Amino acid sequence: MRALFRDTERRLRKLQVSNHCHVLVDRTIDRRPPAAPGEVRAFARCRDERLRLPAFLEHYRGLGVDRFFIVDNDSSDGSAEYLAAQPDVHLYATRNRYSEAGRGVAWVNALLTEFGVGSWCVTVDIDELLVYPGSEHESLHRFTEYLDRVGSEALACVLLDLYPSGSLKECHYDAGDNLLATASYFDPGPYDMSPADLCPGVVIRGGMRERVFYPEFRTRGLGARICDALLEGVAHRAPLLRETPWLRAQRRRNPPCLTKVPLVRWNETSTRFNMHWISSKIVAPETGALLHFKFLHDFHDRATQEAERGERYDGASEYQRYADRLRKDPDLTLSNEESVCFAGTRQLVDLGLMKDSQAWAASRVQRP
Repeated sequence: MRALFRDTERRLRKLQVSNHCHVLVDRTIDRRPPAAPGEVRAFARCRDERLRLPAFLEHYRGLGVDRFFIVDNDSSDGSAEYLAAQPDVHLYATRNRYSEAGRGVAWVNALLTEFGVGSWCVTVDIDELLVYPGSEHESLHRFTEYLDRVGSEALACVLLDLYPSGSLKECHYDAGDNLLATASYFDPGPYDMSPADLCPGVVIRGGMRERVFYPEFRTRGLGARICDALLEGVAHRAPLLRETPWLRAQRRRNPPCLTKVPLVRWNETSTRFNMHWISSKIVAPETGALLHFKFLHDFHDRATQEAERGERYDGASEYQRYADRLRKDPDLTLSNEESVCFAGTRQLVDLGLMKDSQAWAASRVQRP
């Protein structure tokens, strides 16, 4: 998506999103620091995320992100005001419909095209914290220098749902608290990985959300699995067919796709098809994880609101499922006897949820 005009006379920067009558208004141009060579930049969408924003910014600043480009979609909880006060945040605002912008991807693509070309870019949601092998001690600057050195252009990740040990209703989290201290458990498996045509070439499903909210998915027979795979393939290869009544009626409601490509060296031809798939890149042999903190005490209200708003993928059918389950079981607990407490990136490598490499491990050992 191209930035089509700038209003420099009034010192108000606007990005018009191609193919949409959407304008992103920059609220922070007057006190922006100058760009520096080799910056790592983060891009995100935001709507009513004031609860998670302090932890989000602290995590990525700690990893070495130099500046943030965030689109706020009509937040009413103070998110926009909080972000506008941050010295390293470029805040853009829009009141346009999320669904009409490809669930916000058109907005993010516009910012990436304008500000991401030539840089390593982290594109994530506010409730996602990136980790990769050794990230406790190795900054994104060192990691991306290594990726440049070996010719990699992107890092694939699994979206790993984190949740509290007790019921969601009794979980309590205050803005600025350590997210891992509140929601520290995850499912070590099973996760299914199947090939896909789009980059990074794999569809990952499984984990807690499949176990809790899509239990029927694990009991499908072979015939149902083959049929689902064929229909899913058609939907991916022919996006225009995806929304046809016939295909929508035939496709089973799958658990969420856990494939993500959050770290990419952006260039003029790069684009995000959605937050799971990108245009073709040389994907690193190493992989990471996005620690996903959707499941806090506000989840019930947010699920209900999103189900009613209907702006999410497939008419928010995923959120309708969440809301239905929580109505039936308001004391829902997501953990079970197989849940594991998060203990660091080495643990995820040992569990097979992330991949390290001898080259990256050697680079960490040999650092000056």
